[in-house]
Amino acid sequence: MLSFFSFSRIMLRYALQIPNPSPYCVSYSVFRLCFPSTSSLHSHSHSHSQPQSRDEAVDSFTRMLSMRRPPSIIQFTKILGSLAKTNHFSTAISLFQQLQAKGIAPDLFTLSIVINCCCGMGRMTLAFSVLAKIFRIDYQPDTVTLNTLVKGLFLCGSVEKAVRFHDRVLAHGFHFNQVTYGTLINGLCKTGHTSAAIQVLRKIPWYGVAPNVFMYSAIIDSLCKDTLVSQAFHLFSEMLAKGISPDVITYSSLIFGLCLEGQYKEAIDLLSDMMLRNITPNVHTYSILIDGLCKEGKIKDAKSVLAVMAKHGVKPDVVTYTSLMDGYCLVNQVNKAKYIFNTMAQSRVSPNVQSYSIMINGLCKSKRVDEALNLFEEMRCKNLVPNTVTYNTLVDGLGKSRRILCALELLEKMHDRGQPADIVTYSSLLDALFNIKQHDKALMLFNQMKECGIEPDMYTYNILIDGLCKSGRLKNAKEIFQDLSIKGYRPDVRTYTIMIKGLCKQGLLPEALAFLSKMEDNGCLPNAMTYEIIIRALFEKGENDNAEKLLREMISRGLL
Repeated sequence: MLSFFSFSRIMLRYALQIPNPSPYCVSYSVFRLCFPSTSSLHSHSHSHSQPQSRDEAVDSFTRMLSMRRPPSIIQFTKILGSLAKTNHFSTAISLFQQLQAKGIAPDLFTLSIVINCCCGMGRMTLAFSVLAKIFRIDYQPDTVTLNTLVKGLFLCGSVEKAVRFHDRVLAHGFHFNQVTYGTLINGLCKTGHTSAAIQVLRKIPWYGVAPNVFMYSAIIDSLCKDTLVSQAFHLFSEMLAKGISPDVITYSSLIFGLCLEGQYKEAIDLLSDMMLRNITPNVHTYSILIDGLCKEGKIKDAKSVLAVMAKHGVKPDVVTYTSLMDGYCLVNQVNKAKYIFNTMAQSRVSPNVQSYSIMINGLCKSKRVDEALNLFEEMRCKNLVPNTVTYNTLVDGLGKSRRILCALELLEKMHDRGQPADIVTYSSLLDALFNIKQHDKALMLFNQMKECGIEPDMYTYNILIDGLCKSGRLKNAKEIFQDLSIKGYRPDVRTYTIMIKGLCKQGLLPEALAFLSKMEDNGCLPNAMTYEIIIRALFEKGENDNAEKLLREMISRGLL
């Protein structure tokens, strides 16, 4: 094994390569879910006293530090451990620095707690400098400490550094355990490196570590989210063959994958299979299935799953209720969605921003905009901050009900409240302005949007071209259409259909037919609406032969 002095230098050099914490580092609360509290880092180490408040812990530590004969490091470590356990990472690090300044030597457990705190704050350079100190004072870090560093790197988005650290530590004779490889595989999956995670799964038996359900479940979940469901089931079969029992997480991931693929019967069968194996579905499992069924409009099946859920004593949560509301709104049963919304409060489940957004969307689609506005205000009263989706839904609803001034006021409110408008917001407003024949204002808004750094997409351009065609500004519409390919946009069937309709409206049938030919040359096939517009225009113009020719073409393509 490498001497601790040389390994210490390598680790310190490595630490200095790690940049400042990424802005994407997770919050302390998420970190706490991923990291063990310091009280469980080493079961053989110092036991902790009863948890103290932060101020009490700091007072006790400061008092002990000011004693003529300070107590042993064990007492200081207990306080640092209690602070780390309650996520007061910066306070623990600050007190540790005071300890150092007093010349009180830390032990391995103290330093392990400090590493845990550094990782919790995303201060990986400091964490690695503490690791270097462990080697300098002739300690050997244990697997738990090394695991903590691997987790810290992943949580700060340093995927390559986490893998490289694992490889270097392994090469220097240290050993990792199932927890490390579970962390490594999970981290790779969460960052989209599923293939690399599978490679790690294949290698770990060489290191004397047996794969477990956590590792398999992490990969299965990632494969399902990537819609690689058949590969996920292959791994599922493999783990069963190896005698590794799946858990509720494994089954939930597979059910999610089947729902993404639209295989709802198979998903329901899998729910039954897990129950036969005495694996109890939780609220998350049921909610996945209910959400999938609702998105497909299968409300009756979703309610059947809800009944099974109730029979087994599993209470619906906000996700379950929100999925049901969304399902009812999708099939235009807004009153039933509202009933579910009200049921939530009676069941002591608080609606969240998504619940309100779905309900507001359902009401707007049913032209019940005033009710939607009332719900929007209710959100603010409950200190729920509307997101961009909420605002966009309401802006679209107001625009479609021709309440354009209210919609524009809402755009101003978005800006004032620090909620950025996006392409969806502007597209809804453009559509509304063109619909009320405010063409100049629509063009001004389009330019304002671009000045704000928001690039239009094809949906926005279609609204713009359609609005210009309807207002008789065909020349402008043609200019914008011609610019699309120059700017790297690919006109779709709707774009061509809009242009053909505009040309037909102006009686420019030869140009309309040229557009029809052009769209096919560019690999964009006309749809039934495209044909209907130009065929009607030809008949109206008395060009029956051309009209009948296109009609036969339409029939041969199965569009009629």
